[in-house]
Amino acid sequence: MENGINRVEGGWDVRSMRGIGIGEVIIGSVLQLHTGSNRIEVHSPAELTTDSEALLVHASGRVTLDRLPQLLDQVVAEVHAADSGSLRVRFANGWRLDVPVSASALGWIIGLRGSCFISSPPGGGVEMPDRPQA
Repeated sequence: MENGINRVEGGWDVRSMRGIGIGEVIIGSVLQLHTGSNRIEVHSPAELTTDSEALLVHASGRVTLDRLPQLLDQVVAEVHAADSGSLRVRFANGWRLDVPVSASALGWIIGLRGSCFISSPPGGGVEMPDRPQA
């Protein structure tokens, strides 16, 4: 697709975020990772896997947030949205942020060039403009 989101086996690959460093980490009611005009918003609990540990992180629950600022300047190696509604963000340093399907809340949103292009609604799946829920 022209917006940098491509269909791959089992989900969607967000190529337009690869190779770009995280320029801003915002921790409020949601976790926001900005790469230029692109962003990832994590609305539900997620797991951050570092080189030495795996931590449950949740912005609105204020759970284990001390590692999140270390994502600043990390280069995005992969962003994959599975058809199930889970999201995997892998960084060049080997760290990984995994957002599982949320049964009762919005899981995540990926916005490219200031617009929402792909998200995981409550209960899972993937929604994109111009495309029904998967």
